Amino acid sequence: MGQTVKVTITNLANFGAFCDAQIGDKIYKGLIHISEIADSFVSKVSDYISVGDVLDGYVISVDEKKSQAKISLKRANK
Repeated sequence: MGQTVKVTITNLANFGAFCDAQIGDKIYKGLIHISEIADSFVSKVSDYISVGDVLDGYVISVDEKKSQAKISLKRANK
């Protein structure tokens, strides 16, 4: 947690985006909530990111048991 990692966007949803994030030597399924995409108001996720984009993401939290992570794009760019 608290580190910046490369994430690959795998799917978009109305509430955010899903990604694959390599944290250490393990790949996690990540969720980027719409509020964590940009500093400004985001009404449409696809206006900011697309499937296949490789971006810097900040790791907010990790669930080791489920191999899931919460990711922020806006925190990675600060």
